[in-house]
Amino acid sequence: MGVEEHEPFALLRIVGTHGGSVVVQMNDSYAPGIPDVSGQLFVHNDFVTGIHDTYVAPEDLAGWAHVLDEVAAGRDAVWREAARVSEVGIRLDWREDDHDRITVTIDDQQTTRLSVSLHVDRGWIDEQRALLERLRAAWARLIPED
Repeated sequence: MGVEEHEPFALLRIVGTHGGSVVVQMNDSYAPGIPDVSGQLFVHNDFVTGIHDTYVAPEDLAGWAHVLDEVAAGRDAVWREAARVSEVGIRLDWREDDHDRITVTIDDQQTTRLSVSLHVDRGWIDEQRALLERLRAAWARLIPED
């Protein structure tokens, strides 16, 4: 008897080609196939590994979509700026051929501000949009859109 494996829901999963990552992964909820609004923010590079509890409300998703649009257009953007939970900022440092170098900044508004530079393949924004749409679709079953 096998247990059906499923990929955990994540709002973002940015993984550098030379190591390092920033991930916001959602916890499982009581409803199969529907993630909870609570989760963890994982940050890893050669110097630091950190895990911080966080939450993502359905109304936060539009702001994350806006950040992805801004960064795709070459502009810096911050998700949940000055909110009660950790904000995530992304700066596009440069684009070259088929990869980008970005700096992701995590700021919990209380004790920690951390910046991680990542080299990412050019398709990283599309990967984030796919995660966002998967999360939106899962939550849409429970929370009707206005």
